[in-house]
Amino acid sequence: MSILPNKDDPNVTEKRNLYCGGSDVPTILGLNKYKTQFELAQEKVGIVKSEFKGNEYTHFGNVLEPQIRDYINLMNETHFVEKTLIDNERNIRSNVDGYDSQHGLLLEIKTHGKNPTLKVYEAQMQLYMWHLNISEGWLALYERPDDFDTEFDSERLKIKVVERDDEYIQKILDAIETFWIRCEYLKENPKMTEREFYNAGQNEVAVLADKVQKMEMQLVQFKELEKQYKEAKEKLHDAMEAYDIKKFETDHVVITRILPGERKSLDSKKLKEDHPEIAEQYQKITKTKGSVRIKLKEGK
Repeated sequence: MSILPNKDDPNVTEKRNLYCGGSDVPTILGLNKYKTQFELAQEKVGIVKSEFKGNEYTHFGNVLEPQIRDYINLMNETHFVEKTLIDNERNIRSNVDGYDSQHGLLLEIKTHGKNPTLKVYEAQMQLYMWHLNISEGWLALYERPDDFDTEFDSERLKIKVVERDDEYIQKILDAIETFWIRCEYLKENPKMTEREFYNAGQNEVAVLADKVQKMEMQLVQFKELEKQYKEAKEKLHDAMEAYDIKKFETDHVVITRILPGERKSLDSKKLKEDHPEIAEQYQKITKTKGSVRIKLKEGK
């Protein structure tokens, strides 16, 4: 799924329009108070050029990051190194501050002011943990001094453990997929408004949803009919059994009473309990297609 180029590769910093990176995730999720998803999309499709070239905050972070990583490795006997992963199927690129393959750990380094935006940082980390296929990450929080002194001070460093959240990860992946779909609409109609951008594809979905809704109502009626049909069949069987009738015909159907019998089947639950290793050998993994779940609202 993913390829792992060297972090010095130009693909890491260039071709930003081709990939969604960890820094894009907060914007796509609506956590970034400085940029909207619509503005990000305009940059990705080339309608607007990003003018940001860095500032004193990013410069400070770039200088402190290697010092923080080296300190953490020294004090914890870890082996964090920078790493880049690319998923060309989903157009996702992850540039991680540190990955320790021996311990299966992620390191995310953030230099911040008095109030760090933890939700933003943790959203990025969830994407990285998915991409690295690991379950835990360390969030290294380094409080920036007022004078931007770049001499490392261990007293300013705190580490927070962040656990993988698969439900949140799926939300992130779904949001990224929707974002790229909206970008395609934006390419076709560069003059669309922000409202039109967020509603991209809604009309088609609304038409199909209405069609599915009507079918769902019919299925509810069918299920009730099926229940009544099952009950009638059971009563018919009991009556035929009581009068020892094995076959009965009407103008349209032939009804045959099936005598009781035995059917052999594999007790997979007991096999797993008694012989888990054998059960594992014969376990079959089948890929499933994506689908939608339809649920009628109560009282409808």
